[in-house]
Amino acid sequence: MQEREHFTPETLDEAAALLLAANAPLPPKVEGTRLVLQVTDGPGPGTLVIDVKRIPELNRLDYDERIGLRIGSAVWSPSILDFPPVRRLYPILADACGANLRGDADERSTFGAILGSVGSAADIAPALICLRATTAIFGPHGWSEMGVEALLAGSGMARIQPGEFVVDIRLPPSPPRSGGAYLRSPVQGAANQPPIVIAAFLALEEDRVTCCGARLVLGGVAGAAALRALETERFLAGKRLDDAAVREAAALAARNARRQGHEEPLSGARAETVGALTGRAILEAVARARAAAAL
Repeated sequence: MQEREHFTPETLDEAAALLLAANAPLPPKVEGTRLVLQVTDGPGPGTLVIDVKRIPELNRLDYDERIGLRIGSAVWSPSILDFPPVRRLYPILADACGANLRGDADERSTFGAILGSVGSAADIAPALICLRATTAIFGPHGWSEMGVEALLAGSGMARIQPGEFVVDIRLPPSPPRSGGAYLRSPVQGAANQPPIVIAAFLALEEDRVTCCGARLVLGGVAGAAALRALETERFLAGKRLDDAAVREAAALAARNARRQGHEEPLSGARAETVGALTGRAILEAVARARAAAAL
């Protein structure tokens, strides 16, 4: 094939057919609205570039009160913050986008590109996992669906098969009396250490004091895009969220993070940061859950 070939399909099927014909050994790399494949078949190695900006399904940004929020992978990331349902109904996602989207974001800054980048995915994945986000994936063999938690498990790279690509990210409606918060620390210590990210999402009983369900996700602590703090989630379930319970949950999250830092032991300072941010995130999530219940 030629050194670099460009195509601009207008349907999902056309894009899938191009991917199937390319027979690339690895999934395509996402660069803005482009799927870039390294192809080794044929007379010589080459690069196949598939621009998907004309495919309607990848450019959707919509909300339905029964289905929830849908964000196409080709949607320009800063526009997510301008979409009213995001700030009104998914403030934890607005927190994450606001903390991580820079003012100099260019046309390459799409939601699909964020999920395809180890560093960017690690920044936003905790909020998406708290919200039980899933991805709709399309490829030569049709549709499949995968939770963001499974998609980004382990290394932080999207786990899809060769020829497949993410069409959109879907967030279900939030349960009643629920709220979430996202906090991100400044970069600490060595330049290669990622910031600590904490995302907390809580649902309250009718008394607006007792937790009936929790999700707590940590970033920057275990060499993965995100880590569920399952012990802390189990501790919070059924607890009255007074100051003592919040302090104990924060301490438990810090201990959990220290144990999970298997690739590089978590320093005492970073573990303390996990605890402090966890306590703040829980309190903010509770406040938002109560505000949602009052509407």
